[in-house]
Amino acid sequence: MQPLKLTTDTSAMMKIGSVANLGSEVIEGNPEASVQFLVGNPETNIAVGLFGCTKGVFRMVYPFTEHATVLSGKVTLQNEATGETESYQAGDSWYFEKGTAVLWTVESDDFVKNYMSIVEG
Repeated sequence: MQPLKLTTDTSAMMKIGSVANLGSEVIEGNPEASVQFLVGNPETNIAVGLFGCTKGVFRMVYPFTEHATVLSGKVTLQNEATGETESYQAGDSWYFEKGTAVLWTVESDDFVKNYMSIVEG
């Protein structure tokens, strides 16, 4: 069992630099990313982990299907195909299909989510 709670310790997250290093397009600010893999990694079909980001705006086309829950901070996500926009904070969750183009607006100085991603299937 791997508990994932709003109080999950995120101190072991590794800083990896700009979200552009993950294939995102930075629109505003300098959003810096941090990650921690709990199960799997970017090369496995299924991964569970933590993703954090500093304040900024960026566009990302999802390279996997994802379910995520916010642990801390506030983010507004816009599905660019539908125009649907929703804000999320600690305890809120979302689901996106692989290939969805999403505009991320990280509104807090720091934001952290836990997620499960599936590349195929």
